[in-house]
Amino acid sequence: MPSQDSPVHRIKHKVDTVLRRRTGEHTVPVFDHDASRHHRPKSLLELKARAKWWQRTGGQSTTHTHSFLQFAGFPRSGHSLIGSLVDAHPDAVVSHELDVLGLLDAGWSQDEIFALIGSQSAAFMDHGRYWNGFAYVVPNQHNGRSDAPLVIGDKKGDWAVRRMQRDAGLLDRLHERIALPCKWLLVVRNPFDNIATMSLRRGGAYDRLRISSPDSSAFKAALKAEAGKSIADSADDAMIDDFRSLCAGVRDLQARVPADHWLGVGYEAFARDPAAGLRRILGFLDLEDRGGFVEDAASIVRHGENRSRHSVAWSPGQIARVRDMIEEFDFLSLAEAGEP
Repeated sequence: MPSQDSPVHRIKHKVDTVLRRRTGEHTVPVFDHDASRHHRPKSLLELKARAKWWQRTGGQSTTHTHSFLQFAGFPRSGHSLIGSLVDAHPDAVVSHELDVLGLLDAGWSQDEIFALIGSQSAAFMDHGRYWNGFAYVVPNQHNGRSDAPLVIGDKKGDWAVRRMQRDAGLLDRLHERIALPCKWLLVVRNPFDNIATMSLRRGGAYDRLRISSPDSSAFKAALKAEAGKSIADSADDAMIDDFRSLCAGVRDLQARVPADHWLGVGYEAFARDPAAGLRRILGFLDLEDRGGFVEDAASIVRHGENRSRHSVAWSPGQIARVRDMIEEFDFLSLAEAGEP
């Protein structure tokens, strides 16, 4: 591989930059095995070429696909885990943070979107299904390699909500462009834990530390040493504001979606009994538990509690703000109760 200082690399970078400026761009995750954690802008022309290549090489048939799945909700809430588990099902393909609604907004067709979903899911598996220090490979299962998925979709929950907030007509265009029932999956975690994790991971130092310290005890020691330096030691007001804005967006979106096309999942209850949670999700998506899927998928779910709300300091005013949100937004009751 050419070094970043080589003439070949500089020429490629210049060409990529020109293409992005002339054709528009779309930000996607870039997979790099166990170091995967970055999103980078790619030219829409390059992404369309990838989608066409996937179509021409017979990547998947969507003739019998009956549902499109879109996550909605919050960052750092468990969407990555649950999206990856659904993607591992033999009859489902769910891309990791492709941001389908952004492609839809750029005018992409259903066939182009579905092809890029398949390509991106396969690329995720090619790099070991790593993201932010976690590996999401489900043993004995398809892990995004379904030849004829019944369900196809994307896991980019917070940006789906943000885009809907910015453009009220986007939901109607989704229904016009995607000729399938659209089902929405919301994963809700304890708001104090959710906001604390958003605060800790702001800026990327937390994720870099996790990737470089895979051993749990080493990570905790390194995290303690960096608290208040590169990593936050208190809840961030901007993250509380962001969480509240997303709550308002989720409420507005849910009001526009048929009740039988919306499923809310409490992350803590799911982690305690992943088999039951997976069966509920399969029922929502009209998928069968076959090939030992539920047992295999449940085996990679960590059962320990991760109460990150205790890892940062909270002011009385911040705690009061979160309490008010819990009272205001009904779906937050899906999550485990508890305060710092």
